[in-house]
Amino acid sequence: MKKIFLGIAVIALITSCKKSSTTETTDPHVANAPCGNCHTTEQTQWASSSDLHAASAADVLSNADHNIAELLNDACLQCHSTFQYKLGVAHFITPVNQTGSPAGTWTALNTGDWQATKCEVCHDPTSKDSLKLAKYGSILDGQWSAGYIKLSTMPSAYQKTIDLSTGDTATFIYPNQTSMKVKMTKLCNSCHDPADQGGDPPVIVNGINLGPQGGDSRSYVATNHQGFGCTDCHAGHTFMPVDPLTTMACKNCHTSSKTGKVHINHWQ
Repeated sequence: MKKIFLGIAVIALITSCKKSSTTETTDPHVANAPCGNCHTTEQTQWASSSDLHAASAADVLSNADHNIAELLNDACLQCHSTFQYKLGVAHFITPVNQTGSPAGTWTALNTGDWQATKCEVCHDPTSKDSLKLAKYGSILDGQWSAGYIKLSTMPSAYQKTIDLSTGDTATFIYPNQTSMKVKMTKLCNSCHDPADQGGDPPVIVNGINLGPQGGDSRSYVATNHQGFGCTDCHAGHTFMPVDPLTTMACKNCHTSSKTGKVHINHWQ
């Protein structure tokens, strides 16, 4: 009788394992899954020429403005193609040991290995979060590791702001760090660090020092945009700026589609 019960238990265990394996392998949210099979709109937007998150290695690493200011290094891949970080930047471009070279000097290498900022860089397939938001690899200038960084462990989302009438600058911390727009902004901040203003010379406009130009920040904004989240103005997966005349958050102030400069440290 014991042998019969043991046999039944073994069969049940095998059946259970098979069911578990089947469930795992049929789950559409797995690493390296073809996300575009279901998320067709997002995939099309991401792959469009408008979205710089899908930019090629040549477009990213042959940028003369950047390469004149500083040397190319492996840290570039932490945000631009983080799943290929271990390959190193020299795997994708040459030379990497000189600045000030004219455009066209750099040659792209192994372009088929480049993956850019693909879906899984910002979305953890195993997360239980509604939008599966997380950052793979590392935040800007952080220690890279093969895994996801949860939003809850990242620094608070914030902005750098400037009063265009006085030139005074300040730091704005979003009061509700759990709102969806702030969570998305926190994810954007993981690469577009508000404090990274760049190393190019400052720009003076109407007697106001707008500070150094370039850098990775995309939140050094005029005070009239204080409190806006990244996705208020960059909706959809192209992340192109919205039309202020058709966007609820903009219509009260904007009377034309011309927005001028929002990110002051990218005035050039």
